[in-house]
Amino acid sequence: KEKQINISVTRVKNFHSLVKIGNENNQKDPLNSKYNYTKVLVEDPYNNREIIAKVAKKQKGVYIWQTLDGKNIYVGHSINLYNRICSYFMPSILKTKERRVLRYLNKYGFTNIRLTIYIMENSVSLEQVVELEQHFIDSLKPNLNVDLVASSSGYHEPMSQEMRELLRKQRGTPIFVYDANDFTLLYIFASKTHMYNTINIHHKTLDDCLDLGKLYLDTFFFSLDRIEESNNTNLLTLDEIKTLVSRKREIYEVKHPASKAILAEFKDDSRLNKEFSSLSSLAKELKGDRAVIREYLKGTKSGYYRGKWKFTYLKTKTE
Repeated sequence: KEKQINISVTRVKNFHSLVKIGNENNQKDPLNSKYNYTKVLVEDPYNNREIIAKVAKKQKGVYIWQTLDGKNIYVGHSINLYNRICSYFMPSILKTKERRVLRYLNKYGFTNIRLTIYIMENSVSLEQVVELEQHFIDSLKPNLNVDLVASSSGYHEPMSQEMRELLRKQRGTPIFVYDANDFTLLYIFASKTHMYNTINIHHKTLDDCLDLGKLYLDTFFFSLDRIEESNNTNLLTLDEIKTLVSRKREIYEVKHPASKAILAEFKDDSRLNKEFSSLSSLAKELKGDRAVIREYLKGTKSGYYRGKWKFTYLKTKTE
């Protein structure tokens, strides 16, 4: 069964398909496995990140970094491929040099690297993804992998009892929270719902962080996978992570004001004047059109809105 994606797919063998991105890709696929997958070959992966996003976002499977001469290889797995692959492009994780693959990529970069992605069916389990990873580890014997035994936990070293207990208690898909500055693991949330209710993150914001690899509040990197290349761990209590997120949110809102406050002055009666935190809240209160109100704010339209209101942006303390 061929996996459907939104770009050209060429059948190469039973149950396997191939997508080529870039030039001079090897059209032969000598490796076989019992699982269905779509094979995506990406040359110059750093400069093809947008294309990688189109094929790998929200996908499960295995990824392989390989030098063009085939002498240096790394095999990894993920249940959230684009997010995981993007983490390798982040200077903060490359600089940790915790793993052989990071030391190599930090030293030589991505110009001589080919990325191969094996995208599996969405219905497969984490264990099946790990089995496919083990298949490629056994077949390729990658020299940049520290351990040649694939692990669903993301750990290739003895786990602390605390971490074992945390992972054992997880039901559903846990979310790992990292400090983006040095990829220290700070907390493991049990689920998306747990995050919504605990740190008041909007579901769309969380999805963008997980699907696109965006940082939350310029500080936190969220992942559905344990980032095995980083051994840094500083697990916080629930109260500590809530406090840290609140503090970072305050700093973020000062640096990135989401909207400008607006003073709405009522003609001939200042007692009816009101301040609004944003254009959206003003439009909602007056049941007005945002675009029209914006024209009055910019001065494109003169006079009073509806013959009653005059609008002015208020300066913030940071302006």
